[in-house]
Amino acid sequence: MSHEAGGDEIALRCRHPPTAAPLDDEDLLGEILLRVPPLPSSLLRASLVSKLRGGVATAPSFSRRFVAHHRRPPVLSFFEKGDGELVFTPILDPAASVTSPPILQRLSAPNLF
Repeated sequence: MSHEAGGDEIALRCRHPPTAAPLDDEDLLGEILLRVPPLPSSLLRASLVSKLRGGVATAPSFSRRFVAHHRRPPVLSFFEKGDGELVFTPILDPAASVTSPPILQRLSAPNLF
């Protein structure tokens, strides 16, 4: 009987307090989001996954860190002169576009069946 009590005492001492899941830790999540590519849709898509990610990504302190980390913004497009008029040429793939990500294009396509 004393053996059982001793076993319970050892089991109680070996228990560790519960830890938060890694992606529930705002500091760790901020470090992960900080390394998202500085493309227009990347941070937006990452922030839409959950309220916690959205809160971290929209915090003013995170925005300052994101700009400081990436230093120079990417070139998204350029204008060139052709045949006497300016021609707008985007550099990004359509998948990196904020206005028309492929998933929204598929969802808004009419159902043909």
